[in-house]
Formats: sequence, C-alpha cells, structure tokens
Amino acid sequence: MKKSLLLAASLSMTCLMSAALPQKLPAAMQADDPFLWLEEIEGPRALAWARAENDKTLGALQSDPRYQRFYQEALTILQAKDRIPYVSFGRRGLDNFWQDENHVRGVWRRTTFESYRAQDPRWDTILDLDALAAAEKKNWVFKGGSCLPPEERLCLLNFSEGGKDAVFVREFDADAQAFVTTGFDLPEGKQGVSWIDGDTILIARDWGEGTTTQAGYPFVVKELKRAQPLVEAREVFRGEPTDDGTEPFALRDSEGTVHATGAVRTISTFEYEYVLFGPKGPIKLNLPKKATIGGIASGRLLVTLNEEWTPSRRHPLRSRLDHLV
Repeated sequence: MKKSLLLAASLSMTCLMSAALPQKLPAAMQADDPFLWLEEIEGPRALAWARAENDKTLGALQSDPRYQRFYQEALTILQAKDRIPYVSFGRRGLDNFWQDENHVRGVWRRTTFESYRAQDPRWDTILDLDALAAAEKKNWVFKGGSCLPPEERLCLLNFSEGGKDAVFVREFDADAQAFVTTGFDLPEGKQGVSWIDGDTILIARDWGEGTTTQAGYPFVVKELKRAQPLVEAREVFRGEPTDDGTEPFALRDSEGTVHATGAVRTISTFEYEYVLFGPKGPIKLNLPKKATIGGIASGRLLVTLNEEWTPSRRHPLRSRLDHLV
C-alpha cells in the first residue's frame, strides 16, 4: 500500500510535466549508433533494459542504511492529514485532488470558499478514483482533465492504465457525478483534446500510419462532433513529423466566449509555434519560439516569455483575433 501511494503520487506529478524526448538521429549517424534501439520508446528490448536498470538502482538505494528512514519520512509527509489541500478556483467552488493511505489513486473533491477557510473544510466528492478502479477492474491513474466553460459541468477526463503516457479520454458530468452515457469516449492513445463547444472537440492523436512524430506523439489535429464516429473526424491542422508533438487549444475569455481556436507545435524541448485556425487556413502567430500563451483577457493575449522580445506597438494578432470572432 505504501509503495502504491508513493507511485500514484509520483505519477500524478508526472502528468503535470511534459517529457523531453530525443529527436531521431540523421540516417548517416544511425548506422554507427549501437544503442539506437533505446530510441524505441515502447520497444520490448528498451523496456526490458529500463526495468533491469530500475531494479539495479532500487537495489542500490535500499541497501543504503539511511534508505528506510528517508522512505518513512517521505511517506509520513505524503500522508500527513494536516498538509495544505491546494485548490483550483472554479465557478462551482474550490477543487482539490487528494491522495492519502485511504485514497491511493486519489479523489477529486470540491468545497466552498467559506468552508475552505474553516479549520476542517467539508468536501463533496466528485470522483473517487480508487472506487472507479475497483469497479472497473482497471489500474487507473488520473491524468487530469478540462471542464467546458462557463458552466464547467461537462469535463473531458484523462485516465492512464498503469501510468502510461497513453490515456483514455471520457466525458464526465460533474453535477451528476457520473460519466455521460452518450458522451465523448476516446480509446487509449497519446492524445490531447480541447473543447470548442458542448458538442464539438478538437483532438490530436494517433490517426494511423504517418500521423505521429518521430518522438511518438501526434501532430495531426481533427475536429469531432458529438455522436460522430472517430473515423469521421475532420482534419483541421497538420504539424510536422519532426516536431515533438502538437496540441489543440481554444482561446476563451473569462465568460467562456471562444475568440479563436488553434494548435501549438512543440518544435523542440523549449520552443513552440502557435497557429490560429482562420477561414482561409492556419495563421501563424509571430511570437518568440520560447514563449507560451497563458490565455486572453479584455481582447489581449497573455504571453509568458522566456527570451527577449520587442514587438511592434500594435501586434497584428489583435486584428486577426477581431477578424476571427
């Protein structure tokens, strides 16, 4: 149980991070690389090597006389009842994902602002991952999700079987605290989704041969309607197979109004390229490559910079957004 709790916590943290995977080597270098098989992300030989190295490392750690003390201290901190339940602010209350010895996989729960300020907040359970895993006989690890603004009732939740990068995406009704019977239900895959409206989503996933990058992630974005078979989804954007991957997004203001939809190409570990979907095709945004879009407020784009940028006094993005509304 203790090991499972630590593993679940580690995996839940992993979902907040994007792995930097090596790019494929030029053909001329591949012939001289005796370790090229390690680039096969899910290749049986590479996985067997990783497991053997993990076992070797764990053995070395556990043989250290300090190991058990450090392990117990970390477990005590992880299971502490008085640790701060960090929350996210939503229109329906304050949400928290909580793990302890009784909720190894975690529980998605909600409280009010008034209750959160109290010594012992009262929580309303929205989804119990341990109960779900037991009922479905699955090794579920929760990988987060997104709820459709402004109501934030319908949510697209990501479930990984055993902590893999590949996830199942299922539509969940947070009010009914149940999965939507006729909702979006995407099979397992390395994928990213974004709401457009209550009946439409954007999806980047493996659509078949030639639709994943050399790093093993999707670069083709399609639009899917409610009740529409996945094979009938309409392609709206295609990145490059040399990218790390591509993710769809929607630019929404605080009231939930969509000002534009688009995709972000991860072209290297720390570099991105943003495009908006215009009526005549994709529109590349003239942003620094080491910049990320945080959102939109009062018609202005919020951008986080990780390199110098001196834009023009009036960036052409403003007129483009106005045109796309």
